[in-house]
Amino acid sequence: MKKMFIVFLVLCGFSSVAQTKYQKDFDYLWNMFDGFYAYFDQKQTNWTEVKKIYQKEVEKVSNDSQFIRLVENITYELYDPHTGINRNLKSSFRLIPTSTDAWIKIKDGNYHIADIRSGFEIEETGLKVGAELLRINGRKIEDLVEEVLPKSFKNPKDDVKEFFANLWFAGKHNEERVILVLEDGKEKQYRLNKPTASKKENGTLSSKIIKGNIGYIKLNNSLGNNEVIKAFPKKVDEFRDTKAIIVDLRDTPSGGNAEVAKSIMGKFITETIPYQKHERVSLEREFGIKRSWIELLTPLKNPYKKPVVVLAGRWTGSVGEAIAQGFDNIKSAKVVGTEMAKLLGAIQCEALPNTKMNLCFPVEKLYHVNGTPREKFIPEVYTKTSVETYKKAIQIINE
Repeated sequence: MKKMFIVFLVLCGFSSVAQTKYQKDFDYLWNMFDGFYAYFDQKQTNWTEVKKIYQKEVEKVSNDSQFIRLVENITYELYDPHTGINRNLKSSFRLIPTSTDAWIKIKDGNYHIADIRSGFEIEETGLKVGAELLRINGRKIEDLVEEVLPKSFKNPKDDVKEFFANLWFAGKHNEERVILVLEDGKEKQYRLNKPTASKKENGTLSSKIIKGNIGYIKLNNSLGNNEVIKAFPKKVDEFRDTKAIIVDLRDTPSGGNAEVAKSIMGKFITETIPYQKHERVSLEREFGIKRSWIELLTPLKNPYKKPVVVLAGRWTGSVGEAIAQGFDNIKSAKVVGTEMAKLLGAIQCEALPNTKMNLCFPVEKLYHVNGTPREKFIPEVYTKTSVETYKKAIQIINE
């Protein structure tokens, strides 16, 4: 894939010498996504139209800040929270799901609070799951969403609108958040801090023995930290005399790596099993030949053979989702939770050659070994909220 990106760079180099660095990087970006973005078939996006629209706008760009905003708008055409850049402006939206503290869904044509992030200050405000979201900073949520909808297609579906509603709820870096909701038939206003955890978790893991001799291990958004590779198995060994273990993935929105994932799941199997299916879309797009493969999971020493319950939720993202899905194929495990973050596929990051801006986006589709796309995986024991998830896990273990 790296070689293919280099080819794009060389081709762009033959463009008119009069091009600015922003125009060159725009061409490089568009071609890169055109060749390698894995999920066009699931998007309403008209990528050809994106080029026509933003080619005109890039001609007006004269500084890096303007180009950052342009690239943000281009990526928003894909309404994909697993696609993004490594720079932002003070007026940029915060990242979702990492930097949001509630989840917005459309129900009966209206925007509602579908879940509230456990362990975040928003829990202390009294905002209720199920409340209808009316306004943010004095403006109707419908108007805010309409303002930032993609330009490359019309008649956006609910998933498009929900993406932008969640961006607005997460807020911009330089703006406060004042929301107006309808709760129990009454309008109520909340002034929210920026999304912040109630207390800072120290270390990659939090753990304890809870009532009933149940081991509890929470991953502190640390699935990209290789310290987990030794710390997690060690903690499981310490809990070898418990009657069950809970693995809490509800705060893992920022992704991670496969080595960490396997160090977690590998402690609960006694033989090699299938983990997930990969599909490289760009090869089929170029050659008409599909390339896919099954990734295997191998056991670690001293596996834990008693029940394990895995907690997942809307802030279980990317590798966290892959782990939850992988546990679904482990006999001793049961996955409990809400829908997850639905982050698409496996990402690759590439720097634009002139501005050095780094873009990450999904280049592989990922599937459960039973063929279910990862983004459509639903936990075996389905719950509606994060709070319900934890209670249900305890209930299952004690049954």
